[in-house]
Amino acid sequence: MPNTQQTDTHDPLTTGTPGPSPSNTGETSVPPAEDAGAQPKPKSELTYGALKGYFYTPKRGDIRGAFCLLIDGNTGEILENVFWTTYATSDARLDVSTGWREFNKSIPDMGPYEKSVGDKLSALLTETFSLSSRLELMQHPEDPSKLPMITEAIRKNFERATYYFLEFDTVLERLPRENLVAAGVLTAEGSEAAKTAADAAGQEEKSFEGTLINCMPIIDPAKGCPVSELKPGDLVEVKIQGGIGASGLIEQYLSSTNQDAVFPVESVEKKAKDKTYVFLTINEEIRGVITVTKDLRLRTIHMQNKKPFPFPPFPINTDNLVFFGTLFVAVLIIIVVIRMLFF
Repeated sequence: MPNTQQTDTHDPLTTGTPGPSPSNTGETSVPPAEDAGAQPKPKSELTYGALKGYFYTPKRGDIRGAFCLLIDGNTGEILENVFWTTYATSDARLDVSTGWREFNKSIPDMGPYEKSVGDKLSALLTETFSLSSRLELMQHPEDPSKLPMITEAIRKNFERATYYFLEFDTVLERLPRENLVAAGVLTAEGSEAAKTAADAAGQEEKSFEGTLINCMPIIDPAKGCPVSELKPGDLVEVKIQGGIGASGLIEQYLSSTNQDAVFPVESVEKKAKDKTYVFLTINEEIRGVITVTKDLRLRTIHMQNKKPFPFPPFPINTDNLVFFGTLFVAVLIIIVVIRMLFF
């Protein structure tokens, strides 16, 4: 059985005090619908959630992975989708009970991203965890069977796709809007004038000028380039993090053109003692950023440093050597014969 649990744990920015349970008081319990109608909903209502998951195989060296989906409980929309898979042999396990931001930061530490499996499972996750499933999970927190059912469906589909028996740990962390605003996932609600201006701007031609999207690094311990040695112009392969807005458009374009997410380094900045930011140029309007806490070796493409040959190199093999050797000897014999006959 998958090890699942549903908690209301919060990130350090989340505040709130749980109310007393009716079973612990002498008052008569009130049906949820009547109670909701009697009291107004607080502004910090937990209408958003983070579904955090960690899956692995008992055998070391087999597939391991993690994901974190930020969900709008009102619409079922996925606000952010972080997904990672690796074949690393480390026994370290992720703790799904930690806050979603700390959980996201620890995901790349599992090991190098395995693109062939990760892209397939990432698409399968959003397909299995459909819009209706997301709404049921978020809008019925009183039903403890929802999360185990969804986890079991995801596990079965992942096992069919990978041919591995997988163990799953999942947690649904319910969040207020203020938590996502503080993390930059959502924007703060402005005044009516600001909303009107935003609507008017939306009717004009949309531009992504100044957009900065998060990118997940692909670690290559063997042949990768350390972050400290990256230079402007180096091509770095990444995984686009998100799935909506500019991130979604870039993902769709790369998928439709069958291209990898490889972008040149714009700059490398060390903002804090343990954090380094690698800025990438995606196009004229959009930049990407990789955040690393260690001097990791990132997968880079070095073809831009190689100058092409003016002519394709001639293949050297035994047949070619015999042919040209015979030709050379024949030319020498002809020259000797001509010299003997005419000189």
